[in-house]
Amino acid sequence: MDSTGEREKLQRQIAAIAARMIVEEGRDSAQAKRKAAAALAGQRARSAAVLPDKEQMDTALREYLRTVVGAPHKAMLHRLRTVAAQWMQRLEEFRPYLVGAVLDGSATQHSPLKLNLYTESAKDVEMALLQWRVDFRVAEPPSGESRALEAIGFVLPSGDREGYEGPIAVLLTVYEPEALRVAPNARSRSSDPLLHPIERSGRASLAMLRQLLEQSEVAASPPPSRD
Repeated sequence: MDSTGEREKLQRQIAAIAARMIVEEGRDSAQAKRKAAAALAGQRARSAAVLPDKEQMDTALREYLRTVVGAPHKAMLHRLRTVAAQWMQRLEEFRPYLVGAVLDGSATQHSPLKLNLYTESAKDVEMALLQWRVDFRVAEPPSGESRALEAIGFVLPSGDREGYEGPIAVLLTVYEPEALRVAPNARSRSSDPLLHPIERSGRASLAMLRQLLEQSEVAASPPPSRD
């Protein structure tokens, strides 16, 4: 690649094509950007190390969702956030925070609802889910996640997804309480100027999410009639 400007231009083009693949074909981000790079520039793109990073991909995905999908995406995102708020209230004793694509607006119908919990015992979270008869699976926490205890995944039953097309996958990552003192890292904080400050924050409490939902409802309401 001859210059930084050309590389960035190619990265944006790859990200735009990959965003369409993610939404329309259900591909994951890594697969979509590799396929988009091969279609656009062949092996030249890979050898030049110009695959877009996470921030570039998320920005392109939000742009596609805003401009092409439009209102249906806004409705889906609002519903996912509403479901997130419901589950955060149920899990309130474990200090839940919303993170990921549902928070930053890049969620598609294939995106999991991600919550971080901060508690002394992951087993207490498991016991609560068992009491609610949730069929969950436990896994090792994501690599590189400091103070993470375990990851818990489940799919919401039909009663919890009324008004939403398709199942909602939920991923809980349980952390030691001290981890809450560490601010979200740069990778989880978006710089997209079109986002609400809470959407850009990288981590939202239940109170913050409720504020975001209330403000989005106000923004979506039609202006009062002057008749």
